[in-house]
Amino acid sequence: MISWRKHALCRFLYCCFTAVLLAVFVSGSANAAERVRAGVSDLTSVYIYNFIRFTDWPESVYRQGKAGLMINVLHDQEIQDTLQTIITRPAGQHLDLELQSCMQTDCIQNSAVLYIGESDRGHFSQLLELVDGKPVLTISGIPGFAAQGGMVEIKYHNEKLTFVVNLKAVERAGLYISAQLLQLGEIVGRGNE
Repeated sequence: MISWRKHALCRFLYCCFTAVLLAVFVSGSANAAERVRAGVSDLTSVYIYNFIRFTDWPESVYRQGKAGLMINVLHDQEIQDTLQTIITRPAGQHLDLELQSCMQTDCIQNSAVLYIGESDRGHFSQLLELVDGKPVLTISGIPGFAAQGGMVEIKYHNEKLTFVVNLKAVERAGLYISAQLLQLGEIVGRGNE
């Protein structure tokens, strides 16, 4: 891998560490459960942003008249608000990302990134069918998301966030996720899985 990716990976880990510290030192007026939820949401947003940074899309995605990538966040206002803050900061602006929340079929299919919120747990497989084989990075915190065809499942377990990547789904979409990032998580859909 080229050196900028190593540097970016170190920044990813630093951002994750910073987000955890932020979650721990939230003001004392909120109760502990709210602080944990806010911290998990913030850290999840950092994970999403860094998955975007460490993913390569086919050139055809960039030829559609847009310089940047469209992120579609479905049914999770906290994630959407935090991502909006991240992408408007100088470090996020160089990726030229746009953010929306839209359920129309063409809107979903024309996204580069689709984050599926918890309230879509009962029908996320229908959303995945809409983008099957298209260059859309699908991400969710829904348990079993990666095993059931989603690309990236962000898991909160034992007071830490981890992730699972379904390589088969990523490859079918024509996307490439940095091998260095993949080493930090669990992989499903490799080879004969």
